[in-house]
Order: sequence, then C-alpha cells, then structure tokens
Amino acid sequence: MHLEDKPFAAIITLCLSLLCLPLGAAGMDSTESKAVMAGAVPLDLSLDAMIERVKAQNLQVLIRKESVRRALEQSYQRRAALLPQFSARAEQTRQQLARGFAAEEFGLDPFNSFGSRIEASLAVFDTQRYAEYRLARLNYAIEQLDFEVAMQDILEQAVMLYFTQLRDQRSVQIAEGNLVRERALLELATQQFEAGAAIKIDVTRAEVRVATERRVLMEAEIAVENSILELKALLDLDLDQPVNLDRSVIEGIHAPPSIKGYGSLEVLTELRPELRSQQTVVEQAELAKRAVGWQRLPTVELFADWGYDSGRAFDGEEGEAWLLGLRARIPIWEGGRIAAERREAGAAVRQSEYQMRNLRNAIEREFTFSILEMESRYSQIEIARDEVRLGFDEVEQARERYREGLGDNRELIDAQNRLADAERSELRAIYLYGLSRLAFARSIGSVERVLD
Repeated sequence: MHLEDKPFAAIITLCLSLLCLPLGAAGMDSTESKAVMAGAVPLDLSLDAMIERVKAQNLQVLIRKESVRRALEQSYQRRAALLPQFSARAEQTRQQLARGFAAEEFGLDPFNSFGSRIEASLAVFDTQRYAEYRLARLNYAIEQLDFEVAMQDILEQAVMLYFTQLRDQRSVQIAEGNLVRERALLELATQQFEAGAAIKIDVTRAEVRVATERRVLMEAEIAVENSILELKALLDLDLDQPVNLDRSVIEGIHAPPSIKGYGSLEVLTELRPELRSQQTVVEQAELAKRAVGWQRLPTVELFADWGYDSGRAFDGEEGEAWLLGLRARIPIWEGGRIAAERREAGAAVRQSEYQMRNLRNAIEREFTFSILEMESRYSQIEIARDEVRLGFDEVEQARERYREGLGDNRELIDAQNRLADAERSELRAIYLYGLSRLAFARSIGSVERVLD
C-alpha cells in the first residue's frame, strides 16, 4: 500500500468497523460474513449435531438402510415357504371325450363340469427350504452389520470434512494475519525510504511480499469454499445454506486417551462391525456347506383340498369332494451335482476364514498405529506452539532493528516468513492430531467417540 492509498483504506476500515463486519472479528469467518450480508440465518452445526444429521439424512445412509429392509423382507419370503399354504380355486369347464378307449368305442355328448376347492399344503420335512430360510436370516444379519460399517465410513468422511473446513477457515485467518504484517512492512519500508534510512529495493521487496500473501489468501478462500460445499453435499444441505461450525473441537485440544481406559486389544477389536460381519459370513458359509448334504434327505409334504363339484356353478346339484395326501421324495442320482456343490462350499468356508484372519490383522495394526500416531501428533502441537511464540518474538525484534536503521528489511521478511511457516505448522499439527483421533475412533468401531 502506498501513502496515497492510506486515506481510502482508512475510510474502508472505518465503514467496516461501523457495520461490525470485519473479516475474522468476534470469531466470524468469511462464510458467516456472507450470510449476514445476505440476510440469511446460518445453521449452527456442532460435531454431535452433524453426526446425528448424517445418520438421519445422508443419502448414502438411506440407500444402505433400504438394503437392510430388503434383506429382512427376503427372509420373510423364505420363512413363508415353511408355513401352511392356503388357496381357493374355482373352475368351470366344458369338454367332450374322444371315441375309442381300450379297443372299445363309445360316445358321449359334450358335458359341463364345475369344481371349487380350498387347497392347503404344508412342508412337513424339507431341509432345503429350512436352509434357505436360515441363510436368508444370516444374510439379513450381515446386511445390518454392513450397514453399521457403511455408517462408520460415512461418519468418518463427514468428521474429516468437518475438521478440514475448520482447518481451512483457520488458514484464511492466518493468511489474513500474514497479509496485515506484510502491508505493515510495506508501510514501514516506505516511511524508511522517504526518511532516507532505506533504499528503494526495500520497498520493492515489501510490495512483492504483499502480492504473494494476497495470492495465498485467495487460495485459502477457495479451499474454504470447496470444503464447505463438500460437507453440505454430504449432509444433503442446500449449497446456499450458510453454516457455522463449532470451533471448540480444535481449540480445546487435550491429551490422547490411554489404552488402559478401553480394555484389552481383543475386546476393542471385537467391537468392530467389520469383524462381526465377517464372522457372520463364516457362519453363513458353514451353514451353506451343511445344507448341501441335506439335499440327500427326503422331503415330505402334506396336501389336501375340499370343495364341491357339479355340472354348473350354483345349479343346486353340488356334491362334496375332498382330497388328502402325503407326498415324499428322495434324490437317487443327480449327476454328481451335490458332491461338486459340497466341494465348492468347502472352498467358500476356507476363503471366508482367511478373509477373517486378514481383516483381524488389519484392524489390530490400525488400532496400534493410531495410538502411536496420536501420541506423536499431540507432542508436535506443543513444539509448534513454541515455534509460533518464538516467531512472534523474532518478528518484533527484527522490526525494531529495521526501524532503527540497523539493516535492510530482509531480516524482517525472513522473520515474518518463519512466523507464517510456524503458524501453518501449528495448524497442520492440530489438524493431523484431529485426524489421528478420528483414526483411533474408527479403529474401535465408533467414530462418534472421536472427542472422548
């Protein structure tokens, strides 16, 4: 900023102050400022409220929930085959028998026939239908657990976007602070040059720094818009709906949880819905293998019907008719199909068991690494905060040296660069610590406990 721009800048600053809309003032970010100017009411969204909204309104969650419902209804369909079946039938026919039967000739005129029946059947012993019902129930249990897995994945994505949006908002504030310092440097360099205590190159360096920080600020603002749009899409919000996020989740940083507070590793990993789902898959494969052998067992079905017969419906000449029977069937030779199905089922069981072991190993590794990562990230936050504190001291000392004419402004520029890097390092450390806590919560199967 040149000296001739100062009156205009002062007027702008005064107007913004009167409107109480300075960017970053009173904790208000750029998104909130746009909402106020547009007259819209922002949606206050805490982390817990966001999690509940994801569970209730996220479209991916709703899609997976319908998959669970379909699996439940399919199990009811398989169960129906084991229950008594009833139906009603009525039939009116007219027919004529052909001449000639058993080498004898006879002839009859065409005649009518009417029959009405109530039919019933019951599978007394049918292992295949029973196996299909049991497999359908296990499939329903798997769909429920897979729904929990999908829910945790979507919640993890939502919490990550929540943290990312808070990080991006803070990045804008850091960029704004850097731009303020660079403009102050430009003003100081201009004053020193006009006073004869500095050369023109000092002013040029300061102008370059202002241009650089303006570009950084623009990139930070774009990142803010991108992350909030992704979060709104995930929450099925109107993209024009202003949203205020709760910043306390990154401001109130506390030490990572101790493994002692969660019990043994085996107990923790058993909470993962992925493991419970895979265990159910193993059970399903084992049942399917047993069901193959059941195909060699006989099936027994009871059937009956009762009704009336006559020439025509409602002719007053109805006669009672009924049927009762028991049907049994047993396979004798099926071309080797059952043996092939048994071998295939055995391979499916072994495959499921291998997948179970592989999944357990992966989860144990995730859990162990998340503990180590949390401790490391938390330690880095303290180091980064020390760097920021020292960076402010260095900038102040370099500014005094430059103001007193003890050197050019390169020392001050370097100090401000190191301070900016330190602030970004602190933000990155806090962000990565939040992600490590998220990874830990995911490793124990409960993203909702990310802030515990």
